[in-house]
Amino acid sequence: MKTFIVFSVILAIACAGEVEKNKEKRGLWEESYDNYGYDNYDNYGYAEKEVKQIITKKVPVPYPVEVEKHVPVEVKVPEVEKKVPVVVEKKVPVYVEKKVPVHVDRPYPVEVKVPVHVPVYKKEYVEVPKPYAVHVDKPYPVYVKEPVYIEKQVPVTVHIKEHHKKPFWG
Repeated sequence: MKTFIVFSVILAIACAGEVEKNKEKRGLWEESYDNYGYDNYDNYGYAEKEVKQIITKKVPVPYPVEVEKHVPVEVKVPEVEKKVPVVVEKKVPVYVEKKVPVHVDRPYPVEVKVPVHVPVYKKEYVEVPKPYAVHVDKPYPVYVKEPVYIEKQVPVTVHIKEHHKKPFWG
């Protein structure tokens, strides 16, 4: 019983919705009372005849036309620093010492304090643990030009396995 009531209410709402949607909109001149003295009659009952004219035109044969399009393209130019020698004149007084020869009766020792580089040859011994561990990120093949063969007799035991046929069910 409840389903029948719900169904009938939904059907009534759907029918009412369709009636409201079919309304046409009015124009400006259809039901207005002040249309400034003009009547709504188009052409006063006279029908116009449609005149159809056929216009023919001669179309010239197309010819190829080259079109140049200038498209701006951004070009990256590296900045170049140009070193240009510039002469700047500065008037600075410069004192020049002149060596004047002086006569000395006898030679005397003069102490000169100039650092002199003397190479030192010493051997330093560093203790390295054996074997020395080296970390390699990725292993790579090492090719040897002359292979070295070592002949050594090794006893080998061979086991022969017997095949037993198993029963089907277990």
